[in-house]
Amino acid sequence: MHFNFIFYLLFLTIIALVVIFMTTYKKQTQVDVLKLQNEMNLQKQAYFLPSKLEAYQRCILLLDRISPANLCLRTLQTQLSARAQQSLLIKTVRDEFEHNIAQQLFVSAEGWQILIQSKEEVLRVINLASSTLSENSTATELAAKILEISGQVSPFPTEICRSFLQKEFQEFIS
Repeated sequence: MHFNFIFYLLFLTIIALVVIFMTTYKKQTQVDVLKLQNEMNLQKQAYFLPSKLEAYQRCILLLDRISPANLCLRTLQTQLSARAQQSLLIKTVRDEFEHNIAQQLFVSAEGWQILIQSKEEVLRVINLASSTLSENSTATELAAKILEISGQVSPFPTEICRSFLQKEFQEFIS
């Protein structure tokens, strides 16, 4: 009887030790998994950060290049008619956008959607300004009208998008 009690006590002790070991091992495994996930996230961020930084820089540059004031100053060809200048402006905006289309891989869907809306608003302003001019208007008159119309919208969509993307990037690197 005494032997059975010692055997039973030894058996319970072994089971308790196995349970304690398994619990400790499971907790340690969970801690190791969390550490590994954190390390992977840090490595992923370090790997993609330069590409993300470049994408945000290029999107900001795109917004700067298509903002009405900069666009008109950069592309104005005084010898052109208003209609020819309108075509040139539209082509320039579309080319700038298409040149940066791959940046959407690194910018949030919401940020990219706001960027598209900004581009579309620039195109609307160009077309609206052109529609208010006569057939024999000059490129300079078109540029003045574009600046007048865009000056009435404050802040202009390109500025709203720029602010959004800057804030988004700051949140990403924080």
